[in-house]
Amino acid sequence: MKRSILIPIGLLCATVAWADTINYLNSGPAVTFGPISNAKVGSSGRFNPAVPATNGDVSRISILDLSANVQLRGLGEFNTVIENMTDKVDSIATTFEDFGTGDASVGDVLSGINTLESTFDDNIELLADSFYIKPGAIVSLPLTPWNFKSGSFGTFSLSGSSLTQARASILHGPIAFDIDAQQIIDSSADDEELDPIDFIRTTSSLYLKQAQVFNADIAWSRELPAIDFTSRQGINAVAGLRATLIAYNLQKNLYPIKELARQATDDSGVLMDDITDDITGGFSDFNYNVSLDAGITLQRQETLLGITLYHLNSPELDYDVLGGNCASITDANDQLDCFHAEFFASIGDITLQESHRLTPSMTVDISHTFLDNSVAVAGAIDLWRKNDLFGDQSQQLNLGLMLQPTQWYWPRLRLGYGKDLLDPEPTQLGLGLSLFNFLQIDTQITAVLADLFSDDLSTQGNSLRSASASASINLAF
Repeated sequence: MKRSILIPIGLLCATVAWADTINYLNSGPAVTFGPISNAKVGSSGRFNPAVPATNGDVSRISILDLSANVQLRGLGEFNTVIENMTDKVDSIATTFEDFGTGDASVGDVLSGINTLESTFDDNIELLADSFYIKPGAIVSLPLTPWNFKSGSFGTFSLSGSSLTQARASILHGPIAFDIDAQQIIDSSADDEELDPIDFIRTTSSLYLKQAQVFNADIAWSRELPAIDFTSRQGINAVAGLRATLIAYNLQKNLYPIKELARQATDDSGVLMDDITDDITGGFSDFNYNVSLDAGITLQRQETLLGITLYHLNSPELDYDVLGGNCASITDANDQLDCFHAEFFASIGDITLQESHRLTPSMTVDISHTFLDNSVAVAGAIDLWRKNDLFGDQSQQLNLGLMLQPTQWYWPRLRLGYGKDLLDPEPTQLGLGLSLFNFLQIDTQITAVLADLFSDDLSTQGNSLRSASASASINLAF
């Protein structure tokens, strides 16, 4: 086994992603500091539907918005597995060569195979317990959001977006090498080269979940009539509503580890063709649902408080069913995948029939500006945990500092700091820069900072949790 055996895990997850109301991935300045509202920030208004009217005379339209993102766990274990397996495979290959030249016995070969079997089983189980990867590339639909200010009727906003995301992990089943002494002797007598992969017996599989979502949003926001309290305190209140039509395709597939290993060694493209077909199949056969969001902003002088409620109607998105009636499947490979799925469902590792419910959630953000919004500090927090499309939970706290001179020719700087309250050990650090009031570049890394530069490769690998980079062009008018 070589390092290339697990390369398909990364290749098959190349994604394109962005969505306004399904905020599992950020884009633009939100990469740096999350869902913070400010009139000079390009991502402002993509979260709280009240913001387009709050920003007054300032409107922004995105011309280009591209990002790359990867989230992962267990990179240290992945590196350990690659190192361990490379050493064991090299060792058994040497033993086979020695047996062919008479320098090793059948017992030596069988002993090496038993060691390889134990190592393979332990390492695949380690990956199954600790490793997953969710890479992505993000694109925002050009010329959106489009805001129409209608005076006393409020501000209407139209936008379109897409989200494609994938999650790859390992499912572990018992691993054995089904080979005996006679097969080894016969192969030597016939001068045949034994391939250990031919003798692997296991249900262990790569488990890929992917989501393709297209959103069409319409939002309305309007300043609320003043009441006695807001008048006395000098508070300007704006409310907003958003309805999102969701067209989605949620899939999950299993790919046998044995076939991935075989492809890595003989350069066969059959399995990768199947994976590519499954991924591109996510762009067809859509289901539909609607999500409703609401938001309010309260502004007093230089301080802005925003409250956003997502998915008030708690829409449910169904995955394609995995497995079921395997005996009726005529294609041998597809039938094998089906039986593997049934096995992992029987031991509780996966669910054959699954849905994702967009449960209601609330985010509160606050910002304070100085020197005519040339300097701003802000923060945002999820009041309770959220599930992403694949069941991974998070609850974000973000803080931001913005240095944004009024003159268009001065660059604007953004600094971000964040924590996932459900996993507080890693720290999120963000850095963003705007040039000429239209080009924005943002980066973010999440890591256990104390371990990031460790000499131990396993500790260093496990310290990294996510990384993002974004480049966007938008016009303010």
